[in-house]
Amino acid sequence: MKFVYTLILVVVFQAGFAKTYYINPNGNDISGNGSIPSPWKTLFKATSNVFLAGDVIHVMAGVYVETIQCDLAVGVSIEGDGQNTTIIKSTSTADWKALLVASSGTEGTPGNQHISDLKFDGQSLATAWGIMISGRSNVSIYNCTFVDFRNRGVAFTGRIDNNNTAPGIYAKGNSFHDNTMKNCAEYVYGNYGTGCLNIGGQEGMLIYNNTISQNSRAEGHNGWPIKYTNDGFLKGCKIYNNKLSKIPMGNDPGINGWDFAIELVNVSGLEIYGNNIQGSIDLNRVTKETYDYGVWIHHNRIGQPVPNKYLETGITLEFDIESATIENNQLFNLGIPVFFTPREGNLISDVNISNNTCDNIGIADGRHQGLAIRIGEDGGRTYFLENFKVYNNKFTGNANEKPHWGIAITGISKANNIQIRQNTIKNFSAGAITANPASAIDSIFITGNILSNNGFANRAAFYGGSPMYFNFEGNQASGGSVFSIINLKMNLVRPLYYELKSSDMMVLFTIFTFLIGIWFMIKEHIYAFLIFIIYTGIHIIISFEKEFRGDAVIYLLFTIVAIYGWVNWSKRTIRHHRVVRISTLTKKETLEQFALFGAVFFLCIIAMHYYQSEFSPGAIPLADAFIIAAALTGFWLMTRKKTESWYWWVATSIISIPLYFLKHRLIISILYSLLFILAVWGYGKWKKMGLKIKDRSTQHRPKHP
Repeated sequence: MKFVYTLILVVVFQAGFAKTYYINPNGNDISGNGSIPSPWKTLFKATSNVFLAGDVIHVMAGVYVETIQCDLAVGVSIEGDGQNTTIIKSTSTADWKALLVASSGTEGTPGNQHISDLKFDGQSLATAWGIMISGRSNVSIYNCTFVDFRNRGVAFTGRIDNNNTAPGIYAKGNSFHDNTMKNCAEYVYGNYGTGCLNIGGQEGMLIYNNTISQNSRAEGHNGWPIKYTNDGFLKGCKIYNNKLSKIPMGNDPGINGWDFAIELVNVSGLEIYGNNIQGSIDLNRVTKETYDYGVWIHHNRIGQPVPNKYLETGITLEFDIESATIENNQLFNLGIPVFFTPREGNLISDVNISNNTCDNIGIADGRHQGLAIRIGEDGGRTYFLENFKVYNNKFTGNANEKPHWGIAITGISKANNIQIRQNTIKNFSAGAITANPASAIDSIFITGNILSNNGFANRAAFYGGSPMYFNFEGNQASGGSVFSIINLKMNLVRPLYYELKSSDMMVLFTIFTFLIGIWFMIKEHIYAFLIFIIYTGIHIIISFEKEFRGDAVIYLLFTIVAIYGWVNWSKRTIRHHRVVRISTLTKKETLEQFALFGAVFFLCIIAMHYYQSEFSPGAIPLADAFIIAAALTGFWLMTRKKTESWYWWVATSIISIPLYFLKHRLIISILYSLLFILAVWGYGKWKKMGLKIKDRSTQHRPKHP
């Protein structure tokens, strides 16, 4: 209690002795004493003489031109007569210099002060910075106007040395509200970009009811309305009920500027809500720490007046993202409303995107570009994704432009528990949902969605394999003609390119050996079996490494048949003539081939049904069992050089081409297309060779009287 009484006495004592000092454009810095009858003339004079905590410098209406930087003492506030009538300018043109500085030598120093009801004028970009607050807590700036500063309008940083790391003690309780900022941020390509409002090293800072615009400079020179400083490091901050405007994206994002209205780095517990934003929100490295969420973005209006011909985003989340909730926002006229851009090894986890309305998605360039949600980039395979939920959203593409994809998950290394439920996804030319490589996904649930007028028959388009577990149920599909089912570029050319790009050399090598083996088989070259032994042996190793023991057993059967074929084709007569020659099946052998096919077919169905986890994901028992049985039957007949073996290879190809396309294994689908061509050719060649053998046999047959 003694401490409390002492604290109360100190506050009362300070309040009793706190004074208000005045400056006036007609005052005198030499003879004045800061009173109403005898005010000072400049803010510099006042800040150089007022040091007592609780004192106020009152700036009377008029225009003030400061020639020296003003340093504001701890606890001293500045109040004007109104932002429309009280204007402060500076004659300084030096870089990295502010008109007004409130800086402390110790981080976290309680400022307990405010700056209000003033207009700060950078004089047509002559002055670099407006206000710099560093190392202080409990500082408020409100009811102020900032215009035409060259580099920064206002900066709040928790640090005192300007290093780009987290402060030892975060600044707490600072606020910036009910202000107007215009044309106070710079972008220099290849060097740096700044914000009208710059924040870093803040905990619990409030930014609200401001109007901030940055669209007055030439394309490629506009900075950000709100941007981090000193690499951010922001905890528990809130940005709400602001009106932010950034000039639209230029031709080249790097050279001609970005569309960021807010860009913050190293954030946790950040809440952004109730804002009206022309431009995008860009957040880097989001963590939850001790808060309920990493970032919560809700009830904002984000978009452009009309679709841009260059890529505009709404919400961009970069690098590691932990616990992000994006809900109840309105996003419109954007190329990509929600965009995740992870880097090598990053983790995106616990993301909820719900109840958002995204209208008129697309880019006005006539090339049907754009997506509703994009995660990663094709061909990357570098990041991890878990617990990613998208539900109750409305995604509508521009009806004329029809962007490519609704939701795209690309370049992934590993993913688990992706849920896409109860969304409306409409007007996307390549498809509503895609993943590449899909084989990296453990589980994905696509249920209860309304899918309308999308390509790929309103189905999920998976490339680079299939998810381990995939649920596509309860979706309502409508719209789209038969001619809109396949987008040649997006459903075939582009996925194939990235599948080839991301395929390891072992996979490409096995495909090459398979085709060479078939070629040698057509030529009746015994080394065909050696090549097939290499091919199946590699796949046995791969299958065991991935713990697909069922696949390994099947490849082992083919290896055994290949060894038998090598031995059988090696047989020679005493005169070194081939024992096994091209021929057709007898009636008995015809029955044997169907018996072999039937036995393998039913055994595979049973194995895939009861031991599904032992086989690679995405197996379709009936179709896969048919392919395995047909290929093994054909291969067995080849060991005996039966012309009918090619029938089985043709049948294998006919089923495999569409099956692997539906499984989104385009390389394998193309492989079977080539096999089909080779099988038809092989049948013709073997049939012709078989007839020659039969003719020679007839000619040398002994004649009977």
